[in-house]
Amino acid sequence: MKKPLFYNNIIALNTEAHRELRLSTPPDPLGFARDANLIPALVDEFAMALGDLAVAFLPGAEFATPVFVAGLHPGTNVFISDDGRWDGRYAPAYLRRYPFILAEVPDGDPVLCVDESYAGLSNDEGTRFFNEKGEAEEPLKTALQLAESYRAAAARTDEFAKKLKALDVLTSVSLDATTDTGEKTSIHGLLVVNEEAVNGLSGEQLAELNADGFLKPIFAHLMSLSALSRLNPSRSGGDEAVTAKNKVEKS
Repeated sequence: MKKPLFYNNIIALNTEAHRELRLSTPPDPLGFARDANLIPALVDEFAMALGDLAVAFLPGAEFATPVFVAGLHPGTNVFISDDGRWDGRYAPAYLRRYPFILAEVPDGDPVLCVDESYAGLSNDEGTRFFNEKGEAEEPLKTALQLAESYRAAAARTDEFAKKLKALDVLTSVSLDATTDTGEKTSIHGLLVVNEEAVNGLSGEQLAELNADGFLKPIFAHLMSLSALSRLNPSRSGGDEAVTAKNKVEKS
């Protein structure tokens, strides 16, 4: 399978080959995401992360994909603390699922996989994945449940993104920020929902969005953009305040 963000060496878990494999929390547990200023987001998360994380969209070949904006510069994530913890109210499901992932199998059920390069995996320390009988222990059951839930939510997110494309309500933006010291920075190449375009939809289109459960996420996304003001590189101890401004670029 194609390597998703953060995953380096994906292997399918096997009761025989990985009977002794164990899971523990390594030092710097979220260090793998420290350089990621954009993190994949699920449509079901928009409301849960509201007020904490801004949601934007990355252009794609087929449709745009939602992301949480976690830093104003590529290579920065202001929500990862020095000790590798999430310094925010809501931690994205993409991070909570790692190092596990479901792999699609042609004509078969998805298979639970793990990133073998994850520092918390070993045969010596932590909680075992399988007992002596080869039965899944709690860490593996929890991982499978989260991976299955993520897979279902990701499919729903794709449907949401396809609907936005079909309605042609996304527009390109430049996310600008200025600190109290006068430093200016921008993130280019992202998309947001054009509120005017949504207001211009027909009653039938709005009713369809509402019936699909996609109207609330649209407004949650728009409201989330106010959280850009939290993306202060020195928010953990500095005095600078960032004010972010969206500039819609007419295409």
